[in-house]
Amino acid sequence: MASNTYIKPIKHSRGETLLEVLIALVVLIIGSVTATSLILTSIKANLYNKDALQALNLAQEGIEYMRNLRDTNWIRFSANRQDCWNVKPGAATCAGNLLAEALPSDSGYALGQKIGNRIATKLDLADGVVADEEQYRLHYYDLDPTKEADDFDYIASGNPPPAAVASSKFYRSINIDYKTIGPAPTWTIGETADPALADLMMVSSKVQWKDGGTVHQVVLSSALTRYR
Repeated sequence: MASNTYIKPIKHSRGETLLEVLIALVVLIIGSVTATSLILTSIKANLYNKDALQALNLAQEGIEYMRNLRDTNWIRFSANRQDCWNVKPGAATCAGNLLAEALPSDSGYALGQKIGNRIATKLDLADGVVADEEQYRLHYYDLDPTKEADDFDYIASGNPPPAAVASSKFYRSINIDYKTIGPAPTWTIGETADPALADLMMVSSKVQWKDGGTVHQVVLSSALTRYR
């Protein structure tokens, strides 16, 4: 017995195919935007982490500079080290050469050339960089012209010498708050405005930099005592 088999032809819907393509494109675009956003966020985070690590090292350098200054005074003025522990760099005598608090405590020293002079302007990039704040800026230096140009040294700041290659994005301020230490057994810490009477320097090293319109900062503090 003969059998007749009927196969219904498949009809292609042009509208359904177009809709599928549009949906696929939307999914692809959303995936691409998400991936691009993640990549940009990762790059931005890596750049910030790099800057933050560099700022942390610069802040630590400021603390170590002040500690080395105290230790150097201990050697230089061994005959009168208790009175000369906080003398400015390069000063020949103690008289009139202590790291002074003549200006408000929120103004600071620019590490390097300006360490012996207080800067009246407080370092606060959020208020906008002014002329005096530029003295806090750190500079790159070409230590060896025969090597890569990105060699740098952060030792000096303020007005850069001719060896300066370029200004960096970082600003550093060293702030000192003098304290006294009372007798045993309480060892009470008190305030004093006279560096000659102080037993303790509370040193704060602040590094600020701008990333776009955002101001970031790293602050480290350390207590440096007068040798007894």
